Amino acid sequence: MKHQNLVKKMNEKHESNNNYETVGDDDVLLFEEATFIVRRFKELAASKFTKIIEIYVERGGYSPRKMMDWMSELCINEETKIMGGDIKWNSPTEGIDCQILKIGAKGWQKGKVQIEVNKNFKSGETQTFIKFCPDEPPEQKSPLDDIRQSEEYKKLSNNN
Repeated sequence: MKHQNLVKKMNEKHESNNNYETVGDDDVLLFEEATFIVRRFKELAASKFTKIIEIYVERGGYSPRKMMDWMSELCINEETKIMGGDIKWNSPTEGIDCQILKIGAKGWQKGKVQIEVNKNFKSGETQTFIKFCPDEPPEQKSPLDDIRQSEEYKKLSNNN
């Protein structure tokens, strides 16, 4: 029962701020004590994903070419074939606890990260996407903030 309540609270928190946005390649990710520049993390994730496919091929007795042929279409029956081309791997939909340091930010921001790796068998290309959702939604900037920072406004407020 306690576990169900904890999961429910986590889901409610996750649903309350589900604004995932793509992160920049020069931003920095912090997972507990491991730190990565996003660009390098993408490279590592793509490499590991490719390695998983290679291990599957080795253990299954498939050649990479045979696996690509096998994954390229879904044969429902002799007349019905659906062409494919990509394999996709996603991290959990609830995200992974993480902190991010964005270029130009004042400090670390806690939140959740989602990872997606796509492998296109036809081109051999692997694409990796990293998205971040802060635990706390960003503060809304008032349109008046710029005016309040202007010299004219400061002079007017000092005269009153």
